[in-house]
Amino acid sequence: MRIKNKSSGISIPVSTILAAILFPSTSHLAMAKEETQLPAIQILGSESEYKNIPGSLSVVTERELQSNQPVSAQDALKKVPGVNVVETDGYGFYPRIGIRGIGSTMSKKILLLEDGAPIALGPYTDPSSYYSPPVERMEKIEVLKGSGSLAYGPSTIGGVVNYITRDPSKLNGPRVKLSAGTQSSKNILAEYGTRWDGHHASISMLKKDGDGWRQTPFNLTDVVIKAGTQIGSNHYLGLKYTNYDQSSKHTYLGLTEYEYQTNYKQNKAINDQMFLSRESLDLTAVSDLGNEATWKNLLYWNTANRNWWRQSHTQGSDPVVTTMGSTVDGRLRKFDVLGLDSRLTKKYKLADLDQEIHVGIRAHEEQMNNRRARAIGLSTYEVDAAYTSGDYVGGYRERDMRKAKAIALYLENRAQLNNELTVTPGLRVERYKQDRVNQMTQKSGASSNTEFVPGVGVTYDMAKDSVMFAGVHKGFAPPTVADAISSTGVPEDLHAERSTNFELGLRGKWSHGDYEFTVFRLDFDNQIVSKSASGGSGTQLTNAGKTLNQGVEFAGSWRPDNHWKLSGAYTWLPVAKLDSTRMISGKNRDGNRLTYAPKHTLNASLNYDTNRWSSGIGMAYISEQFSNLENTVEPSSNGRSGVLPGYTVYQLNGDIKIDKKTKIFVSVKNLFDKKYISSRAPEGIFPGVGRMVMVGLDSKF
Repeated sequence: MRIKNKSSGISIPVSTILAAILFPSTSHLAMAKEETQLPAIQILGSESEYKNIPGSLSVVTERELQSNQPVSAQDALKKVPGVNVVETDGYGFYPRIGIRGIGSTMSKKILLLEDGAPIALGPYTDPSSYYSPPVERMEKIEVLKGSGSLAYGPSTIGGVVNYITRDPSKLNGPRVKLSAGTQSSKNILAEYGTRWDGHHASISMLKKDGDGWRQTPFNLTDVVIKAGTQIGSNHYLGLKYTNYDQSSKHTYLGLTEYEYQTNYKQNKAINDQMFLSRESLDLTAVSDLGNEATWKNLLYWNTANRNWWRQSHTQGSDPVVTTMGSTVDGRLRKFDVLGLDSRLTKKYKLADLDQEIHVGIRAHEEQMNNRRARAIGLSTYEVDAAYTSGDYVGGYRERDMRKAKAIALYLENRAQLNNELTVTPGLRVERYKQDRVNQMTQKSGASSNTEFVPGVGVTYDMAKDSVMFAGVHKGFAPPTVADAISSTGVPEDLHAERSTNFELGLRGKWSHGDYEFTVFRLDFDNQIVSKSASGGSGTQLTNAGKTLNQGVEFAGSWRPDNHWKLSGAYTWLPVAKLDSTRMISGKNRDGNRLTYAPKHTLNASLNYDTNRWSSGIGMAYISEQFSNLENTVEPSSNGRSGVLPGYTVYQLNGDIKIDKKTKIFVSVKNLFDKKYISSRAPEGIFPGVGRMVMVGLDSKF
């Protein structure tokens, strides 16, 4: 069997690699008795490296994931300082994550990774987060916002989120996790792991379904296979294969103001349907080269089909009510991604100073096949090849191919100037080329760019468990192919987003907990925004010019004894504004606040743990937000503009341990069933998810 990326012609002999990894020749294999973790690219390789990270870093630990029982990976990120999560579907299928006031629109300005590999369906062609790995497969989540993000790319203006999946070495036998709750939701997770003579392997199967929030039923199946082995004493190999399949009634269509006030749980677009399938293969290798040198390699491949069928609609007036039409169009997209990430780390001495150099290269290639087509009927979800009318020919209105190639070089050197002071300068050089071919008109166009992204970080050990850090680095995010090149093949005057990011912070541990305090400033030379007032799907974008975000983050915990723990995260964002007199659609928006950038974000929780049971209560507060750059306060009748009032929601969680391997758990989200507006984009009001109750059993055998 071979897996082939058609755009590159590169093929991977999977059967050969599997045989080499899982059944290596004993003549070349020293049977290592010690257990080793599957090699993966992590931001924080070990706890001892934490103090050397020259920037703000948050880790959602395995214990926190088990305690809070998040509904999704997006839900788990709500407790990270600087992060603002915008809900539209209630279950986090399409994460809308903003960091430090940087727009949350489909998480386009944040780099999302899983075990170091990019997970956006098209990081360059279309980085919108239509796929999110299930939180059930996660061991921890890393969030990096400082100068250390230079090691990753593209789209790291907001930061880097790295999902770390559960390692096979954590499993030794079967595990079953069952849960059920409101909206007829049901989750079944079955895992099995085994270890022998220095090898380990696991398989995980997840099945989720339910009626969904706002009458949007869903069905999800997720399979993960992981395996790893140690060859000799210096070489480690790993494999991860995933197969994800989801179907749901999710929609772009929100509610009008009248519909929200009369029945905010309704869904008018009952014939909208999303089909998403994704398959991936990651091969990892780590070699200890001796003389304190380590070489890490990650070969990643994935392919995905994202077919979103959406029913036509019109809106009447006084009051505005949505009337669904008689036709359904599909936005049909196929993605193929192939890349190699190689990193070399070497410790050495220079001028009697301890040094550590990091050198990396990443080659990346992707292809997106985009189609827009008319369906045969309201619920058939097949292209009507006989339909030709107006812009439609043979059922299709759009057919184009989008491609991107990129190569990035990365260099960082950490110099220990004395026992307390470490300086880490770095440089990332990224060259990318984008192509677009309109297959209906045969018109084509291309765009290319080279970015030099420098940065420097400093850490200073103030005390045994207290570190001050500071950093400044350039950030950039390329426009998508469709934004950079028009359907007629003409390159748009749309430049990459560029910013200069500053950080100053203090983190550490004390006898009763830990803390991190950070002051930040993101100074954009150019930020890409919507031209129209409401934004939404299909909106033309433009260069907004300078913008400025600055504020303060705090995260900490207090544990007075072995049972109680108080933890929280707070972000104050007093400035998140357009800082340019550049006219957009004939309007001067200079000084206006950026969209979905709340001034205050607070998460806090109080937990009590014993050897037999645990419980906790948490709260989340989000202050008001603007939905458009005009900063409109009064809600529009179609629901797409107007302020989003602030809100507070609470949650409860607890578990009882039946024995060392089995526990029963319960989780209640939005305890008081608070009604609030989470988003007004892309097309109307999306209410925040109501009360969700989940009860389950987690058992290892």
